[in-house]
Amino acid sequence: MPLRALVVALLVLVPVSAQAARSYHLELEANPAAAFPYLGRFGSVDLHVYASGVRGDLLWLKGLSKNGASAVTVANPLARMYVDVPVGDIAPILQKMAGTVDAMQRMTPPARGPSVAGQVLGVAATRHRLIYGPEAWIDYWTTGVVPENAQFRRIAQQFVAGISPATAEMVKTIPGTPVYIELNFRRFKKVPLLKLEKLSWDVDPEDEKDALELGPIYMRAPLLDKVLSGN
Repeated sequence: MPLRALVVALLVLVPVSAQAARSYHLELEANPAAAFPYLGRFGSVDLHVYASGVRGDLLWLKGLSKNGASAVTVANPLARMYVDVPVGDIAPILQKMAGTVDAMQRMTPPARGPSVAGQVLGVAATRHRLIYGPEAWIDYWTTGVVPENAQFRRIAQQFVAGISPATAEMVKTIPGTPVYIELNFRRFKKVPLLKLEKLSWDVDPEDEKDALELGPIYMRAPLLDKVLSGN
């Protein structure tokens, strides 16, 4: 390759590489209890997605999981206890909490509706509609503005599988990072399960590191129930 052509190619590639490595902080609010009462004890969850991992904060719990980790560290800051929950155990735990299998879990696989380009809180996104019937659907919005975070997708898919395994199979095929999920069923009209709160760029590396670390003086608990109860 001539030297001039090589220099031009490098100039083209550098901005792409720089953008891919750009740090970000995606802030979301999840509220699954709005449609699934058995999750009411957890209330809403503040989710923080970084280039290097995911964090979730509740009133009395927090969860941390770095990219590539096989588990989510669930901690009770008041009791100073934590436990590592394998990512693959999230769906079975939620199904156990649900008790009897409800209507959402019995749903047949949804049909894929048309994808529509739009925006969520000013961020370019695509709406993917999952159709369960003439008046029953879920609007699943994703964005490609931030790089896909594989850890966030793994955890999110486990949560969906714990509520509706048939829906989880469909969600696996949808590209991008989820930024808004809205439920539209007979009993649940325009109920947001997940919504974008804020997107920030060029995050301080130390802030990101601190957000994804447990901190000192925590004791490992033998059981998840121990952490959830704080006793």
